[in-house]
Amino acid sequence: MTTNVNQDAVTRLEETVACLCARVQDLLVRNASYPRQRILIALAGVPGSGKSTISTALLQALPYYGIENAAVVPMDGFHYSKAALSRFDDPELAFRRRGAPFTFDVAGFLRLVMDLKKTAVTYAGEPEVIIHAPSFDHAIQDPVMDDIKISSRTKVAVIEGNYTLLNERYWSKVADLVDESWFVDVPPDVAKERLVRRHLQAGIEQTWEAAAHRAEENDIPNGQLIRSKLIEPDVRILN
Repeated sequence: MTTNVNQDAVTRLEETVACLCARVQDLLVRNASYPRQRILIALAGVPGSGKSTISTALLQALPYYGIENAAVVPMDGFHYSKAALSRFDDPELAFRRRGAPFTFDVAGFLRLVMDLKKTAVTYAGEPEVIIHAPSFDHAIQDPVMDDIKISSRTKVAVIEGNYTLLNERYWSKVADLVDESWFVDVPPDVAKERLVRRHLQAGIEQTWEAAAHRAEENDIPNGQLIRSKLIEPDVRILN
């Protein structure tokens, strides 16, 4: 039975990725008159929905559709560092709610999205421009500056993160900059189980109970916020 469940999940992922690849192809065709304009796609979702799994599979599949110059740009690197959180008016709250919208550097994130929008696509034989973005190191629980390098030859950039379609001040500007938006959702009970396992595997918590408490106190409310303030996406994916 477990094998069947896993196989069903693999099949659903393959079908989802095939549909998304076809949409990327359509976007490129529609924008063929603007070869210097990068295609930007916002991939949003609730915590535990499987955004990273989908974006990774998409990046692996796109070359089979003739799309070589693509990149996934995660939002996670814009977590405020632990040092920055310690300077908040209420550091205890900031650390407890780390992962909520106010614990991210939204201004820095928007600058990156705007850089991706305005930097022209370049081709072989032309000078290459590198756009830098931070990553997030789960081992040290802090961002790593300029760790991600996005080439100006990247034609398609998928901007992945919980709040890329959040209808709140500043965050909502992302939707105005992208060419298409996708949203990944998952039933709350499934999200909770995935999050608990993630917290345990990452060593964030040592017991199932503590990991479940963390999910219930922070991740699940963040998911509820995302659903309640969601900018309507072009594509909805139930993962």
